[in-house]
Amino acid sequence: MSKVAKHTRQTSFTPSKITEKVAILLSQGLTKEEIKWELLGGKLFSARMPVTAMEFYDAVTIGVPKLSVDILADVMDIPMTTMAHLLNLSYKTLTRKNKTDLLDPIVSSHTYEMSDIIAKGFEVFEDGAKLNKWLHKENRALKGKRPFDLLHTPTGIRLVGQVLGRLEEGVYS
Repeated sequence: MSKVAKHTRQTSFTPSKITEKVAILLSQGLTKEEIKWELLGGKLFSARMPVTAMEFYDAVTIGVPKLSVDILADVMDIPMTTMAHLLNLSYKTLTRKNKTDLLDPIVSSHTYEMSDIIAKGFEVFEDGAKLNKWLHKENRALKGKRPFDLLHTPTGIRLVGQVLGRLEEGVYS
């Protein structure tokens, strides 16, 4: 699939409506992968929802649209300055991009990993407000750090995912 073709696709919602959209998706019992696809921009990210990890990898390698970052910032209820920090980008670089511009593979991969954590968090907490509260609260399993503060590195994302996995299994974390 060419990058040019990806630029012309439209998504079914805007970032300001995403929190409502995720609530609807959760109420419909959609999978983590379906929620992740929507968080990444839906049809703007990929014409059809990737099914396997390799299909997500292929799409991420091409690049995720900047809209994906806008959606994640909206869902996480954070300003773009904070999102730029999480992605290790300057705020100016991030805000200069159009919503349909594709991000480079490293930033795209980081965005994908964060969307995976947020989708998993929605599965565990079943509520955006509860998830955001948990993300911003100090956590014993993370030696008193807030899960949110670890999202700027792949290692931190993996640690947050492990804690979410333990919560999902009913282990106090």
